[in-house]
Amino acid sequence: MKTDIQTELTQALRSHEKVWANEEKTILAKNILLDLVEKTDPTIIGLLLGNDELKRHFFVEVNGVLVFKLQDFRFFLDKHRINNSYTKYANRIGLTDGNRFLKDSSDIVLDFPFKDCVLNGGQSTEEGEEIYFKRNNDQSDSQLYTKLTRKRQEIFFNQTLAFDEIDRLFDAKAFSKFSRHTADGKQPVGEIKRHSDGTPAENLIIKGNNLIALHSLAKQFKGKIKLIYIDPPYNTGEDSFKYNDKFSHSTWLTFMKNRLEIAKTLLADDGVIFVHCDYNEDGYLRVLLDEIFTEDNFVANIAIRSNSISGNKTQHKEKTILKNKDTILVYKKNSLKINPQYTIKQKWDTHYNAILISEDGELKPKKLLDHLIENKNFKAK
Repeated sequence: MKTDIQTELTQALRSHEKVWANEEKTILAKNILLDLVEKTDPTIIGLLLGNDELKRHFFVEVNGVLVFKLQDFRFFLDKHRINNSYTKYANRIGLTDGNRFLKDSSDIVLDFPFKDCVLNGGQSTEEGEEIYFKRNNDQSDSQLYTKLTRKRQEIFFNQTLAFDEIDRLFDAKAFSKFSRHTADGKQPVGEIKRHSDGTPAENLIIKGNNLIALHSLAKQFKGKIKLIYIDPPYNTGEDSFKYNDKFSHSTWLTFMKNRLEIAKTLLADDGVIFVHCDYNEDGYLRVLLDEIFTEDNFVANIAIRSNSISGNKTQHKEKTILKNKDTILVYKKNSLKINPQYTIKQKWDTHYNAILISEDGELKPKKLLDHLIENKNFKAK
C-alpha cells in the first residue's frame, strides 16, 4: 500500500509525460525521474514545489531560499518502490530489472564516465598535438629545455565544480580574420550583409573549436536554423580528432553530448538534425539522441552505402562480415514537414541492359529491352 507521500508524489507528477514507466501512469520511471532532478529540471522541481506535502518533506529554506534535498528524495525513491507486485508477470517470459519487464519500461538512460562534464575538445594543431617543454638535467647541455610534442591531453570541466570555466567556454566569442570568397577570389570584408532581423545574410565558414563556435552563434541564431548536418569523427582510432583519454568511448559520447545539446537550441521549432555515424557508435548515439531530443522526435534511420567492397578490404572476407554502410540518424526539434525530392531518369542505365535466359540447359545473355518487348511488357516505338 502506498504511503501518503507516495500518493502525493504520484498526483503531483501526473501531468508530466516523461517520468512514467507505463501508459496508465501508475509506475514511476525512477531512473528518468532521478536524472531530471539531478539536472535540476525546472518542470519537475516546479511540480514538487507546487505540492505542500512534497515541499515540506523535500525542501529546506535557507536565508529565504528553498533548497531541494536531493539525497532525501533519492533515499525516498529507493525505499518506497511504486511497484512491488510480481504476479502480473506470471504468464510472461522476458528480461526484467527486478520488478518489471524492460519491454514495459521507458526509464532507460545512457550513463557513461564524464557525462556530467564538458569536453573542451580543443587542439593547437590540425594533428591534435600540443607542444610542451622538458627540462634537461644534463648540466653540460647548453639548451636548458627541449621542445617536444604529444597528443593533446583532453580537458574535462565538471558541470558542478568547474562552472566558472564552463561559463567562460560558453560565452560568446568575437570572430576575427574575416574574408569573403567570391567568383573573383578572396576579398576583404568591410561589412557583414544582414537580413532585416539582424542575422547574417551570407554563408559562414567558421574555422576553430566547434563547441565554442556553436555557443557563439546562439545569440543570433537560437531557434532559427532549419537544418543541421553533423559528420563527426567516428571514434575508429583513425580519425583526425585525437582521443587522448583511456575512456575514448566515453570521451566521444561526452564530446557529442555537449555539441548536440547546443545544436538543439539552435534549431527552429520545425528544424531537423542529421547525424552521420557508423557501427562503432550508432547504437549509443541513438540512445543519446533519444535523451536529448526525446524518442518521440526520432524521424528516421537512413542507411547509406559508404564505399565499394574491393581490394584490400576483401582480404579477410571469410572471417567477417564486410562493412559497406554508414548510418544517418534523423531527429526533429518538434514539428516536421518533408517535401520529397525526385530525380527524373534521363537515360537508360546501361548497367542493367542484359538478362540471362535459360535455353537448352544453358544460360545465355539477351538484351533486356528485347526480352521485355517479346513478353509484351511494353511496346517499341
